[in-house]
Amino acid sequence: MRLFWAPAVATLSVACSTTPVASSSAKPIPLERIYAVEATKPQQGHALFVVTRDKGWKGMVCVARLYVDGDLVADLKASEQIRLYVEEGTHLIGVSGERCFGGASQVSVDVTRAKPVLLRVSTGSGADMKIEPSAF
Repeated sequence: MRLFWAPAVATLSVACSTTPVASSSAKPIPLERIYAVEATKPQQGHALFVVTRDKGWKGMVCVARLYVDGDLVADLKASEQIRLYVEEGTHLIGVSGERCFGGASQVSVDVTRAKPVLLRVSTGSGADMKIEPSAF
C-alpha cells in the first residue's frame, strides 16, 4: 500500500506545477489590468522586457501582481503577457500572488536595447509565485 502512495504524491506534485507559454502564443493583458499604460508604449532610448505568465490549473483563478522597481505595473492571469519598455539599466522586477496565496519573488535584470529580456511567472508545487528568466 505504501508503494502506491509514493507515485501518487509524485504525480500530484508535478501536476500542480504550471508550464511555460511560448511568447508568440500568450494573450495580451486587458487594458483594465495595466496600471502603467505608458510603459507599454515604445519610447526613444527605452529597452524591451517581456513578462509571460505560465498556464496550468494551479493558481488559475489567482492574479499575479507585477512590479517594476517597486511600482505596481499590471495584474497577470494564466497565459497572459505584457511587453514593457523601460530605461536601459538594472531594474528590480517582482511578482506576488493576489487573492489566493502569499509569497513574493523578485529578480534583478539588466535591460538593454540590444536584446529583449524574457521573464516568466510560474507557480510550483508550493503556494508561491516565482519570476525568473525565460527561454520561451
